[in-house]
Amino acid sequence: MFAALHIPEFPLVAALRGEASGELRPAAVLGERTGRKGELPLLAVNRAARLAGVASGWSLNRALVRCPDLRVLTRDPEAEAALSAALVSRAEVLTPDLEITAADTVILDLSLRRSALKTIASNEFEIWQVTAPTPDLALLAVRVERLRGKVVTAADLEAFPVAMLHWLGACEKDFNLLHLWGLRTLGEFLKLPRQALAERLGAEVARWHDLLHGKTCRMLRLNRPIESFVGEHGFEEPTAALEPLLFAMKRLLQTIALQLLARHLAADRLDFRLVLEGGGELRRQLRFPEPQTGVGGMLALVQTALESQQLPAAVVRVEVAVGTTFATAAQREWFGRELPQPERWAETLARLEALLGPGRVGIPVPPESFQPDAFALRPAASVATEAPNGTYRPDGAVPLRRYRPAREVAVASEWREQRPWPLALLTGPHPGRIVAWRGPFPRSGAWWDSDGAWQRLEWDVQLEDRHLLRLAWQAPERWQIDGNYG
Repeated sequence: MFAALHIPEFPLVAALRGEASGELRPAAVLGERTGRKGELPLLAVNRAARLAGVASGWSLNRALVRCPDLRVLTRDPEAEAALSAALVSRAEVLTPDLEITAADTVILDLSLRRSALKTIASNEFEIWQVTAPTPDLALLAVRVERLRGKVVTAADLEAFPVAMLHWLGACEKDFNLLHLWGLRTLGEFLKLPRQALAERLGAEVARWHDLLHGKTCRMLRLNRPIESFVGEHGFEEPTAALEPLLFAMKRLLQTIALQLLARHLAADRLDFRLVLEGGGELRRQLRFPEPQTGVGGMLALVQTALESQQLPAAVVRVEVAVGTTFATAAQREWFGRELPQPERWAETLARLEALLGPGRVGIPVPPESFQPDAFALRPAASVATEAPNGTYRPDGAVPLRRYRPAREVAVASEWREQRPWPLALLTGPHPGRIVAWRGPFPRSGAWWDSDGAWQRLEWDVQLEDRHLLRLAWQAPERWQIDGNYG
């Protein structure tokens, strides 16, 4: 059996939570503007407002005409989040197997705790609860006040409108189609043959038919708190020596390794933070080439990072956080691309990053840009990388040998058609007069980015000594040789 718990008029209950006299005066919570006229609808109303003749969905103007002393409130997201957490905490007293279907509704699996529903009542806010053989029947019935506290079957829902299918994923277009068929209640919908519905209205409508009849019982999307594998250690006296830092790191990683082992998980990255004396801090992130479950594999990278790090001040506290993944159980392919000793590869990467700086070690990958020599770095911790898409297509039959970096030169030029035109190279490896041109070829990109925008003109030129060069100009007055042909 399954039970559904629901807090009626949830936004209003959250907004009035903590007010002892909140239910005595008519009150309502406003929703977002709808329609062409931009009317403000009432999202939820309390019992006093309903007794005054006001209902949810009314426009604000209409409600104020009916009830001039109506108290109008706006939604409070923080209060709603706190109320939803309170509902979940009360439900977890009964069973940890629950699904948070909406902020105001949870579904419980009461296969072993059916009699425990009697203890769910709350003095702080009202909770409606029903029991049904399937989660979806419980979800539909819990929003009907007259079914509170009952064990519901499909027959108990026959008198209610088909608009309740909204909670199973139906939209207004589906309701209009069912109304065109003359269907007003769920009972009329249930009496139709399933096969005919599937042939005329599709598989989704047939699925609603099965859910209402209780023929299908889906699995709950169980709510499980996110586990964090973190640890911290504070030193009685600030220290800058390597041995105390490694000892503290090892103790923290031993505790985390035991937690990973108990949950059949492994670490794919490690973040550590050193809080320095005087208020400063040092953060580093280390990625493992293979999921790690032992302390040795994780501590080796930490030791390499600490040995290459010069601390500006003594360390007051150490904090460690581990990202998790599933441990690999596949046999290593010795003749494939996998590394036979991934821990040594990770140690090498850590030493290179300590030497060159964070973010300067990785696999260069060409981006989706025509900017010459542009590339992006992909993390090199994982050896299973994909080759870039596309194939290389040379511009011409003669290969271009590029200079990296390009060589700055002085060029004699003149302006033609609002563009600089090269006449001779004055400096560089091939000075001389230009006798032939091909170009200019304007190239630009990232015009939407003020920092990354680039623009240049390129020529293929021939000098008097028959050298063929790729010459480029960039604003305001920068000439360079990208390479030579041959």
